[in-house]
Amino acid sequence: MNEPALKTTGAVARGGPWRALVTWLPRAWAEIDADRDPQARFGYREGGALVVAALGLAIMYFGGSEMTFLDWVAPLLGYDDPLTARVQPLYEIAGLLHWVAFCVLGYLVVPAIWLAAHGERLRDYHLGWAGTGRHLVVYLSIFAVMAVGIVVASRSPSFQLMYPMYQQAGRSWFDLIVWELAYGLQFFALEFFFRGFMLHSLRRVLGYGAIFVMAVPYCMLHFQKPFLECVLSIFGGIIIGTMAMRWRSVWGGALLHWLIALTMDVSAMVHRGEFPPGPLGP
Repeated sequence: MNEPALKTTGAVARGGPWRALVTWLPRAWAEIDADRDPQARFGYREGGALVVAALGLAIMYFGGSEMTFLDWVAPLLGYDDPLTARVQPLYEIAGLLHWVAFCVLGYLVVPAIWLAAHGERLRDYHLGWAGTGRHLVVYLSIFAVMAVGIVVASRSPSFQLMYPMYQQAGRSWFDLIVWELAYGLQFFALEFFFRGFMLHSLRRVLGYGAIFVMAVPYCMLHFQKPFLECVLSIFGGIIIGTMAMRWRSVWGGALLHWLIALTMDVSAMVHRGEFPPGPLGP
């Protein structure tokens, strides 16, 4: 065990569980910093990774837009007229699946190509399950606390108007299942990008400082959300990023994100009288 870990373990024993909870972030950052190379300097690998991250974000944002969908994909589905395409029964889910596909492309495929070109292994970028498995109760506890807040917030008409992102999710079980599975895939790709690729790429040079670099573009991803949700994403990104970096696993963050989103969707649907949805079938 490294020296910082020995020191912080002793502090936990002396201070008890409450002190351990309050001081967890600085202790985790100290343990993460043990992996930082004091002699390392920001160089080609780190700069290249950030350029690839920016490229992935641009591909996700512009490629996954509704305008791109209307230009590239809608004509293939027979939606030649943009004005009438939106009234087609599968238009919305097709557009959202298009968005998910570009999220996977920008968040996962583009970084994976960069890593493969440099002989890096994807599993080294926080894709191991062990860290999440050992701390699964932590993620589930966070979800339990968040779920209570979501149930309360779901009474708001503005909340019910915003969720689910796929407004036809209550049309049938087919719609709901397809959407939630696709949404979960998007969350995995997102977590790999922000809490795997970005953090591990900068770990050797910046240590836990990589978490705060990652928090900036992660916050910007929420600019179209309500202000409070955007602000909370900063602190949530720092906490989940610390967990991913310390335990070397993005799976817990992806699971937490997906469970929260599923709870938000179902809660809004319940208040709108759309849950349970209609019969299973497209």
